[in-house]
Amino acid sequence: MNLDVARALYPEAKELTGLISEEWLESYNLGEGRAEICLRDTLTGEVYPIAQVLPTCTFDDRRLMFKAPALLRAVVTVCEAAFVEIRRLKPTQKGPDPKDFAAEVSMKCANDHAFRRYLIECHDLKDAGDTERVKSRVRSVLAVSSLKELNDDRDAGARWVSLRTNFKTWLRDKR
Repeated sequence: MNLDVARALYPEAKELTGLISEEWLESYNLGEGRAEICLRDTLTGEVYPIAQVLPTCTFDDRRLMFKAPALLRAVVTVCEAAFVEIRRLKPTQKGPDPKDFAAEVSMKCANDHAFRRYLIECHDLKDAGDTERVKSRVRSVLAVSSLKELNDDRDAGARWVSLRTNFKTWLRDKR
């Protein structure tokens, strides 16, 4: 059985766990010469058959049949406890993932020719031919010594967001 099939069957298994009898008993019907699966009436204590086990049934299959209610309950109980633990351990998200402004700036400096033109026209970048020069100019404009500060310092990150917004406005006006 694959995991998708098991997931699909789990709700039914959970439902059946609440419906199956508490305990199945093994008995032998002398008159018919067959093993039986029986239940005990909780009020009277009387044992009555609910299924016959044919002689061709193997020992392992017989064992599984008699233990089925307890095994199903055990599996569902373990799964439910595991789900609780997974939910407890799963980190709670307190909002969207933090932005990696340093990576964003690096990509803009390396790959965005319009951003380089913007820096030339609006921020006095003299030579946009080298990515490191472009990054250096951006660090200067943002007043940071390292792009990492954009992720660590809220004010520096806000300055980047402002510069990026100004670039988008400039780009829209150019078109």
